[in-house]
Amino acid sequence: MVLSSQSIRSDGRRMMSSDSRKIRRRGWKLFALLGLVIVFGWVGWRFFGTSSEVPANEIRTDDVAEKVDVSQGNSLMEIPAVTIEADSATPKIAPKATKTVIGEANANQKQSVNGAQQSAQQTAQQSATATNEHISTPEEIASANSALQAALTLADTDPVAARDTLTRLLDGSATSTADRLRAYEAINKLNAVLTFSERVLANDPYAKQYTVKEGDSLSNIRKAQHLDCEWRFLQRINHLSNERSIRIGQVLKTPTGSFHGEVHKSEFRLNIFEGDGPDRVMVASYPISLGEFNSTPTGAFAIRPRSKLIDPEWRNPRTGQHFQSNDPANPIGERWIGLKGIEPHNKDFEGYGIHGTTDIASIGKQASMGCVRMLPQDVEVVYELLTEPNSIVTIAP
Repeated sequence: MVLSSQSIRSDGRRMMSSDSRKIRRRGWKLFALLGLVIVFGWVGWRFFGTSSEVPANEIRTDDVAEKVDVSQGNSLMEIPAVTIEADSATPKIAPKATKTVIGEANANQKQSVNGAQQSAQQTAQQSATATNEHISTPEEIASANSALQAALTLADTDPVAARDTLTRLLDGSATSTADRLRAYEAINKLNAVLTFSERVLANDPYAKQYTVKEGDSLSNIRKAQHLDCEWRFLQRINHLSNERSIRIGQVLKTPTGSFHGEVHKSEFRLNIFEGDGPDRVMVASYPISLGEFNSTPTGAFAIRPRSKLIDPEWRNPRTGQHFQSNDPANPIGERWIGLKGIEPHNKDFEGYGIHGTTDIASIGKQASMGCVRMLPQDVEVVYELLTEPNSIVTIAP
């Protein structure tokens, strides 16, 4: 026989045991829910977050001041021409070192570059088919093909007119994929002379000549002539072995217009234009890599003030790994050009830019955290052409 007092204690223990189990079950549920929130939050940040690729030493300010080469630690001023001896009659640009993955052979890198360019072309062919050909009639495509043939024929007799024709052709949407690739190739070939050599053609409105005077340097020539390019570009196109190899009386070629960029995400290309409005001309076209999961933002962007860097240090925002300046393994390469959205829908985007890469095989693919990646030798040129505040980079779908 069970005593009443025992029954009460027994029932109490059963009630307490039941309540404890309920509390423990609630605790495990809350713990599991918290774990799921943490896991999904990390996955969302890892793959869909707006990770900033901005270098650790980018100066984030709108103050306009004398640009300083942070990789060298000195101002970009050269010795006046009066103190410089003349170079040889046919000076060449000294080769520039580019970052490669540690231990990678030059021959393998060259093969990788060629492979990346071919990959970018294949991707452009697939993408352009969807964005260009389906909106054009056969008659329009045939007409564009005829215009391309005329431009290619004109290239030998009037390269300036040929460049203008090719620019208008590529600005349109009636060209087939194959014709666009041929036009890009022709544009680059023409501008090897028109833009990137020391030659100045009489009918070219985007190039002129300047005679070096006593006390001149490439830096003060750029400032005095109000040129919208880096002084390094003057060194490049005039085939100067270094920034000091100018002499009094020497005739230099200088550009006349501002340079702008236009990214076509569907083609994985960055096109560079000189001039503004309907008279602008395309001076270069480069294969690029874009953000994974289509994360590269669209719209118009200006060059962020004081954000152009040579050999920047960089910290991976996802892993925290830090790369010092001059580290050959630095994933963003040797050039960084920060971008700043100037439209209502992209004005809050930060941390995006144009930079080089050590992952050559990623060109032509969606692989970055949202930035525009370029081959090392291509981003060096773009760095010299795009300037703050006049250059605009437009990113189109």
